[in-house]
Amino acid sequence: MKLIIVEGTDRTGKDTICQHIKGMADSYSYRHWGFPKGETNAEQIQYQQFSFKKEFDMYHAVKNDPYFSNPNDMVIWNRSHLGEVVYGTLYRDYDPESWVYNLESLYAFDQNIDIYLILLEGDAEFVVNNDDGKSFSNDLIQKKTEIALFNKAFDKSIIQNKIKVKVNEGNAYRDRAVIREEITSFIMHQHQVQGADT
Repeated sequence: MKLIIVEGTDRTGKDTICQHIKGMADSYSYRHWGFPKGETNAEQIQYQQFSFKKEFDMYHAVKNDPYFSNPNDMVIWNRSHLGEVVYGTLYRDYDPESWVYNLESLYAFDQNIDIYLILLEGDAEFVVNNDDGKSFSNDLIQKKTEIALFNKAFDKSIIQNKIKVKVNEGNAYRDRAVIREEITSFIMHQHQVQGADT
């Protein structure tokens, strides 16, 4: 069973890519994180910590369930704990790094060959120009900071199988079919290489 994590700023096509990945699976479970619940900043932070811990527990349980023994079954996360490094730092004004990366270590994400991290990247100007009004911010400087923090989280993650995919060329999205093929090839190639090593 594969765990596929799709991350990136708003307007980079995460929903579309997740739909494509669903089509690659024999069966799948899907989780899309939205805004944290809670009236206060403290409540939102607590909600995030609880939610991600619960989701890691659920993944661990499903991974060890004999009904999910098929290698083409997938758990797909649209956004993840790594996004909290970005949005928690910028918009909830605290440092989430210790518990975020501790979750990865606790569940030995560096030792699981079937975990894949895909970071969708767009230039800050492109992302801002395509904003739909639902983002935390459409300020160009703030968006550049979000992108930098996503790259930092990507680099610090102990997940071994990870790829960055550029989604735009100038003011336009890249060919979606090409992007889908890059991601398909990444997942299938990594799985075959690691399968041959075990």
